[in-house]
Amino acid sequence: MPVAKGPTFDVRSAAIVGGLAVLAAIVIGVVAIELGTRSNTLILGDQDFGSINADNMAEEIAENGPILWPDIASGTRDIWLQHIGDDPATGWTAFDARPPGTARDCAVQWSAANRDFTDPCDGTVYPETGEGLPTIPVYIDGRTLIIDINGIHSSDDFSGYTG
Repeated sequence: MPVAKGPTFDVRSAAIVGGLAVLAAIVIGVVAIELGTRSNTLILGDQDFGSINADNMAEEIAENGPILWPDIASGTRDIWLQHIGDDPATGWTAFDARPPGTARDCAVQWSAANRDFTDPCDGTVYPETGEGLPTIPVYIDGRTLIIDINGIHSSDDFSGYTG
């Protein structure tokens, strides 16, 4: 009775498949590097914080103090939103939560008693407006507060407060 031949190992086919796998890995690597260098043009999600009711937010800050928004995407751009005064049409400031070049655990902390911010790493005190920290433009459109985190707008883009 004849015996069937088992599978054979073809060195040439294996070399071709291996070569194609290496070539595919190189192409994927080049594409990933190219996309990485263009990452400053890739924007996912909203261009700014919008859809925030200025009246409600001013009331919230008056009752509980400024609001810290942590950067959940990259952890590099935590921001404080502050409102000073009774008029929701004016008195808005937004600013980075920490001085440039400092670690995330050096985010300034709000002191309600002193009405200022303190850097826990070096003790620097900043006024309630965040003066001295990098600012972020804030605009009002109707009754909507816009925090322009990417710096893409101008005041001409918005109508201002319509109370």
